[in-house]
Amino acid sequence: MTTTRPGRPAVATPLAVAARAVAAAVLALVVTFALDHRHPAAFGLVALGGYLLLQAVVLTVVAPGLARTRGGRALVLVRAAVSLVGGVIALVGLGSGIALLRPLEALVFLAVGVLEVLGGLRRSERAELSGDAVVVGGLQVLVGVLLLAVREDALLTVGVLGAWGAIVAVYLGISAANLRRRNGRA
Repeated sequence: MTTTRPGRPAVATPLAVAARAVAAAVLALVVTFALDHRHPAAFGLVALGGYLLLQAVVLTVVAPGLARTRGGRALVLVRAAVSLVGGVIALVGLGSGIALLRPLEALVFLAVGVLEVLGGLRRSERAELSGDAVVVGGLQVLVGVLLLAVREDALLTVGVLGAWGAIVAVYLGISAANLRRRNGRA
């Protein structure tokens, strides 16, 4: 399925979902195969900041493929803006360590997760993507709450970030493949 807007090319829904899966996979791979485990908070800020900036770009580009209505696209773009701001804060605050990493990751994940769940629950939006939005957004909210509830530990915080990336990459990758198959594009 595609969404068209005057003056802008349509973005295929499976491609939009796959782009999000790739961004999450990049995060998971970076965290999993990082060579520097001596400074986990600084590394975590780089990984989080890089991922959030990548997510902001992906969400901005694929917004028409993720939302059908103007209001739905606005929610996707607000998620992109929150990601952009969070990414910049993470990269600017590299020297702040766990004192910035844990609350920033928690707050950005809570905000983006709630916005994604709200987008998924909107009746006017793409029914085929609403389940994805609720699951992925719900996982983000869960990560945010978890990070606020557990003790300050940089390795745990970075590990949760990588695990979330891996789970979401697989989930959205399967979703993109199913959408592609369902749309008859083999």
